[in-house]
Amino acid sequence: MALVTVGSGAVAVADTSPDPPTPATSGESGEDDFSGLVDIGDGRKIYATCKGTNHDGSPTVVLIAGKGNGADDWKSILDPDDPVHDAPGDDLPFHQEGIHHSDDSVFSQVSRFTRVCAYDRPDVRVTGADVSTARPQPHTVDLDVNDLDAMLTSLGEQKPYVIVAHSYGGLIATLYARTHPQDAAGLVMVDAVTERMTDVASPGAVKNWDASNAQTSPESREGVRLLDAFEKIEAAAPPRAVPAVVLSADKPWRVDLLPPEAKKGEQVTFDDWLESQQRLSETLGAREYITNTDSGHDVYLYQPRMVADAICDVVRASS
Repeated sequence: MALVTVGSGAVAVADTSPDPPTPATSGESGEDDFSGLVDIGDGRKIYATCKGTNHDGSPTVVLIAGKGNGADDWKSILDPDDPVHDAPGDDLPFHQEGIHHSDDSVFSQVSRFTRVCAYDRPDVRVTGADVSTARPQPHTVDLDVNDLDAMLTSLGEQKPYVIVAHSYGGLIATLYARTHPQDAAGLVMVDAVTERMTDVASPGAVKNWDASNAQTSPESREGVRLLDAFEKIEAAAPPRAVPAVVLSADKPWRVDLLPPEAKKGEQVTFDDWLESQQRLSETLGAREYITNTDSGHDVYLYQPRMVADAICDVVRASS
């Protein structure tokens, strides 16, 4: 996780994420486990990793990471003893020493009760084995939806899917569910970006938010266009009713630690964010809206068991 983008701007931090994933080899994983590049056409490939079994027809869970992040995030946790847990605000973007791979990660836990897949969008990882094909940045959300559909089709994973999305991934999940309604059996939104932010924050704040998320850097090469995503979602068909759970952070952003340039002009606030989460829950008719998470933005790192339990609930409801 090399760059964090929140309502108040973006800040580059040291890249302390675990080593890049490597392909699964015989004897190290289950017979149906997969880790490697997936051909999605037009000479492009996407890194994906899948594990577990569809028990009694249970849906495959698809994990979508936030801006600048990929599959590896879902295989990691924040150490339970790390002092970041005790901070009143979300200190994790500025103190990442406690992040490491774990069998307690969301990916590992979900693989024990159903099939699960995670993947790297272009430019979220540029080193190591099996790097996804790069694309011009910043880019629009429909390109991510097209890539997701092509990847899942190429993998031949069992439809429909339970889609689990964090941060910017929420926009991918939302547009995918609206444009491929028969392929989305359920949704778990993990402190996810939502088009409902335009109902909450001022136009100036949303415009600045869009600009900060479009920025790229050597530390984080992925840039996304939020306003374009909001427009594409609003132009799509209304969402089909499916089982859904929404989780939101309750540790506020550490705006005081952001560089001065990230705080210029109108900014989306943490209160705006919480209100947008409430509205997202209402839009989806969520079976549960979990706000008492004792977590910052990366809920899956702070509270992997809580996220896995929410996924299990939606998998059971959608089976």
